[in-house]
Amino acid sequence: MNAVLEKPPVKARGRKAAPAAPAPMPVRLASTDATLFAEVGDFLAQASGSDEPHGFSGDSDRLLSIGAMIALDAAKSKYSNTNAENTAYDVAACINAARLVPDDTESVERTVNIHCASERLAAITGSAIHQVIFTDVPRPTRTPAPASESKHKHFTQAQRNELHWLAYVHMDCASSVISQYAEHANSEEVFALRDLLGTYCESTDEAIKAAESGDGPLADTSADLSKIINLFHAVNHDERSDKVLHGVNHLLMSAKRIVDGDLGVLHE
Repeated sequence: MNAVLEKPPVKARGRKAAPAAPAPMPVRLASTDATLFAEVGDFLAQASGSDEPHGFSGDSDRLLSIGAMIALDAAKSKYSNTNAENTAYDVAACINAARLVPDDTESVERTVNIHCASERLAAITGSAIHQVIFTDVPRPTRTPAPASESKHKHFTQAQRNELHWLAYVHMDCASSVISQYAEHANSEEVFALRDLLGTYCESTDEAIKAAESGDGPLADTSADLSKIINLFHAVNHDERSDKVLHGVNHLLMSAKRIVDGDLGVLHE
């Protein structure tokens, strides 16, 4: 009987393992400066697009837009001037130039966006905001008003410190009122005024704690108050006539008169 020949089993050949996929290249995280520049660009783009009833050229819109483009390029490490710090000063120069365009305007929305951009530029340069951005320079006009005949008041440093503190008390009170009111007002303009006033209160408080000498701290506080008082007037127009905002603005106007030495509040 013939034996049945069985086909030897075929050994399964193992497949060659597929080569491992190459490890992904590590993604380079954006530097702090790049992140700050990107935020500066976004804030200035919003500032340049705010609706402003300019009296003449509207060049401030263009200057803020140029500053935004420089910042957004810097976010990609395309510096306009050697390095990040110098480029930040270039952007600041655009903002300062925008604030010096005669008869152009600056709404609450624009002011808040510029301030947010300024905070980041100050962080990049390692400087205080008022050292980088014009905060106390009045905007020129094509038809300048006659110079005031009032004499400049002179105070001792102790008197200046007292004026500064009394003005801050009024500002802090105004800030507390509008902070409470903003939650009920549900208004973007009121939120913006609240945030801006809060920022000015912080800078005033820091100046008091630093006990700086000379004209710097009081001059900055007076300029900040002038700006936000004008913004309150713009927001709280005749059609709106919000009594709470009127009250807050009255406190701020009192603070302005105090810090300028116009209320006779100093002790003899």
